[in-house]
Amino acid sequence: MTTFNPHQERVATAWPAYMASLEPESSESTVPVIVPPDVCIESPPPGLPASMTAWCGAWSGWADQGRTSDVRLIVEKVSLSGATVVCVRASARRGLQSERVGAVWHEGELQANLPDGAIVHFRMRDPDVVELLWRDAAGRMAGVLTQQDAGGCRASEYLPTGALDQEGRPILLEMVTYKPLGPGPFPTLLFNHGSTGMGNDAATFTTTATSPALAKFLNDRGWMVVFPQRRGRGKSGGVYAEGLEPDGSGYSNRTECALAGFEHALHDVACAVGHLLERPDVDRDRLLIGGHSRGGFLALAAAGARPGLFKGILNFVGGWVDEQETADEINGGLATRGAGFAGSTLWLYADHDPFYSLAHSRRNFDAFVAAGGRGSFHALPTQAGQDGHNILAFSGLWGALVEPLLAAEVRLAPNQPVSIFPAALAQPGP
Repeated sequence: MTTFNPHQERVATAWPAYMASLEPESSESTVPVIVPPDVCIESPPPGLPASMTAWCGAWSGWADQGRTSDVRLIVEKVSLSGATVVCVRASARRGLQSERVGAVWHEGELQANLPDGAIVHFRMRDPDVVELLWRDAAGRMAGVLTQQDAGGCRASEYLPTGALDQEGRPILLEMVTYKPLGPGPFPTLLFNHGSTGMGNDAATFTTTATSPALAKFLNDRGWMVVFPQRRGRGKSGGVYAEGLEPDGSGYSNRTECALAGFEHALHDVACAVGHLLERPDVDRDRLLIGGHSRGGFLALAAAGARPGLFKGILNFVGGWVDEQETADEINGGLATRGAGFAGSTLWLYADHDPFYSLAHSRRNFDAFVAAGGRGSFHALPTQAGQDGHNILAFSGLWGALVEPLLAAEVRLAPNQPVSIFPAALAQPGP
């Protein structure tokens, strides 16, 4: 086994390819961070480049799978050679750790050696977001920090489903709300989360799934966004059973197994809809529904079941199973569940998606249109470091397409779908 050496020569950092898709968000740590009382942030000396002075201040965020570590980075002092930083991390697995150390610049990054042998790499994605990679003898963990609120005012509540768990207790659903400032009522987007990658790690089921980037984009435009967590996900009660193999090996592509759980997932969405319709801060005349991946197809089905309720659907890389032998049958069939919806529908997909190719996703859209659905399909080109399945994190890709829907400017005539799709990708290859 290789011995970890905290003083090894610094080389180019091997950042994971998924870093750009990580979003600033509250951690899920059950152990609170305690920042040392003697922290002192100094004004940077004159003459330093902006690329260095931008680091000064306190950064907060999360790290580790499931956002289980709460992290603070306080950059107290910067110079041409490096910075004095305070690194604080808290998690149930490792407890509270806090160190003040000297960090050095290396290829635009800040790198710090901690006394316990860890090396922490920080790089600035943009002036508001810092990415981190924490490496020690146990491996590595990634995360993201920010100096700004991710969206509007964030609050959580729990909704009744009318169902009972195996021990006879009422199943409650966690719902996270990002609300703009002011009394409302607010136009509101109900947004449904996706799956958990391959579905073979039950530890990921309990991570609350939101999108601060989507919330901020809409909050900035006066919209409220709510993220219900379906049963067994996040902090919701019940068992997560949306098409998993019985042996726990992951999501199934067998039709009879894959579709199991779709209806009770749709019931959970309906519970959230019913709750929103009773809230005084919701503008019931300006409701949108949307979702990511599996949540995108749930949004289609939910809107199709109540065709006059929502003004539009935001389907981000929607699909129910990954692209294998039964994918056309399962995904294409579910896509038609929203064909009776009377409003505007945006299908937003991207290249470099490891689960759904553009050609496959276009076939699902064509099935939706053939069943009477209306909408527009958009193929978005991703940039280096962007995962095509996680386009929620990159509002620059889809913001201009969503804006008209928020402003209620989209009007589509019946049975006249609009398709925006590069000609070279319009048909599957040989």
